[in-house]
Amino acid sequence: MTTDSSLLAQAREWRVLLHSGRATAADHLAAKAWRERSPAHEQAAGEVDRLWALLGQVEQPANPRTLPPPRRRSARWAVPLASAALLLLALWLPQGAWLGWYADVATAPGEVRTVELEDGSILTLNGATALDWTLGDGRRTVRLYRGEVDLQVAKDASRPFIVEAGPARIRVTGTRFDVDYDGRDVVLAVTEGQVQASDAASQPLAVGANQQVHWRADRMQQVQPLDARQQLAWQRGKLVFRAQPLSEVFAALEHSQRQRVIFLDDSVRELKVTGVFAHDDPQAVLRAIESNLPVRLVRLPGLLLVSRG
Repeated sequence: MTTDSSLLAQAREWRVLLHSGRATAADHLAAKAWRERSPAHEQAAGEVDRLWALLGQVEQPANPRTLPPPRRRSARWAVPLASAALLLLALWLPQGAWLGWYADVATAPGEVRTVELEDGSILTLNGATALDWTLGDGRRTVRLYRGEVDLQVAKDASRPFIVEAGPARIRVTGTRFDVDYDGRDVVLAVTEGQVQASDAASQPLAVGANQQVHWRADRMQQVQPLDARQQLAWQRGKLVFRAQPLSEVFAALEHSQRQRVIFLDDSVRELKVTGVFAHDDPQAVLRAIESNLPVRLVRLPGLLLVSRG
């Protein structure tokens, strides 16, 4: 039986907390209750237990005076060892740290950068953003791997400007708009002119100035009025939340902090946050969350664990 990937992720998160040195007795009881919730939960926890034990064997330093004679490593260990390496990366590599390895331009969390393309278009990248671009005779293309970018596209009717971000396809000849892609969902906010927006299964839809549209589960949603004060607050150095779920708040914080956020309790994801904060002060958001919501934040190197307080 194949283990559900979401349960594996939760099992890894419990394992990290229990071995962090900061887990309380209540955390241990909660982890035990989670594991006993169903056979599927037990299977996921068992798989992570075995992988964690393997990591311990891999990381133990060898004593050169007691090394056994060299022997050929069995091929059956190749996959577990590779999985162990991937697990370490998934748990400890800061969110988005790999983006700069292959993109034409990438920003660090908290960094805002402006780039002018050869055609005169101006791109302003929010923190933790990575993208490529190609300027050819027939068209101009930007591929947004992750993050948020404000695009002021130079007018050129002979060369359409295409933005690709996850499931989203956006086509313009010259206008200004903002695209935010968190690796799952996409938000398009148009501030000037008009763009054509689509996904793989839909016909292009016109989205005009002061309008926005979301892509969720790879499908484009209905066009809505743009709340520029909230959606584009980062361009003014602000973070604005209006009764937004905690999951969305932490997604927004990825632009300004390096910590990867892991929810140990799914019930806290929908807790609402309202407030206005400085874009470059994510700790102020965390302090407000701790002071006003029934949550507990455990800070680890590169990780922030969120559970019900």
